[in-house]
Amino acid sequence: MKKTFVAALAALLLAVPATAYADHFPDVSSKHWAYESIHSLSAAEIVNGYSTGFFRPDREVTRAQAAVILARALEVDTATTFQPDFQDIDPDYYAYPAVAALTEQGVFSNTGKFNPGQPLPRSQMAKIIVEGFDIVVDSNHQLAFRDVPSTLWAHDYIITLAEVGISEGYTPTTFRYGVNVTRGQLAAFIDRALQFERAVEEGTISYDATQQLYQGVNSTGSVAHETIPLVNQERANANLTALEEDPELTRIAQLKAEDMAENDYFEHTSPTYGEPWEMAVALGYPTNQVGENIAGGYKSPGETVAAWMDSQGHRENILRASYTHIGVGYAEDQDGFPYWVHMFSIR
Repeated sequence: MKKTFVAALAALLLAVPATAYADHFPDVSSKHWAYESIHSLSAAEIVNGYSTGFFRPDREVTRAQAAVILARALEVDTATTFQPDFQDIDPDYYAYPAVAALTEQGVFSNTGKFNPGQPLPRSQMAKIIVEGFDIVVDSNHQLAFRDVPSTLWAHDYIITLAEVGISEGYTPTTFRYGVNVTRGQLAAFIDRALQFERAVEEGTISYDATQQLYQGVNSTGSVAHETIPLVNQERANANLTALEEDPELTRIAQLKAEDMAENDYFEHTSPTYGEPWEMAVALGYPTNQVGENIAGGYKSPGETVAAWMDSQGHRENILRASYTHIGVGYAEDQDGFPYWVHMFSIR
């Protein structure tokens, strides 16, 4: 049976017409990773199966198909008189109304060709979802992908979509923007975008123009964030300045907590990411001056921070005067065993 424990110190610095619902798609079982999204969008008549009754979730989606699906999801009025400049798509083409309406709204660029039969790469997917759902493209860049250079035309769209949790990388450090999107993937992206849109409408997610990010997106949960005031109280007792939560560092700390929970280990050195400072740099963090506290088995924020304060190395991390920022993470494994992560940095 696993017991509560805290780790040794890691304070190192510098070092399409047929309709069928998802329940009836023989190639989309309830265990399929995109089942819930396909089921939801199918029930809403946003996505359809083929006349054979299959959905073909692994089949690449074309630009024309993506336009129709997106127009349905956005409930766009396709009865527009706008005529785009595309030379390769006629008004009698099945996707023309959707393409014209979305182009009028700026979702697609009104260039000479639309290329309706071409597959939709992930870079273009990022743009049309961000533009279609009117997601604010910020310049805060809470994360980065090694294979998405800042000079790439879709860079800001890709980063924005990942920051709000609608898309993910193929790995924590790569996005593969040139890879084509499948029907199952597009269903998942659209479903997440609709959920994001509802959260914005309900006010549980809002855009903070000052910080240039969406507040409420982080899925770490209040239980991890509740440790921050406890840490800052300990620092106040020691006449130290409070640590500022860094959303970028919190994202990294959360990934570390999830990595431990998923891979059943408890070490500062991750088999996935390496050392904490290596992980931070690999995930785009601007400095390698990063320290880490980890704990396992404690059920509450108070117990966790108290355990760290009772450990000399962890207490030194919490009370290190040079630290300026903190990131927090929390995850549970399949048995409900909790993992806690604090990352500290100098910025």
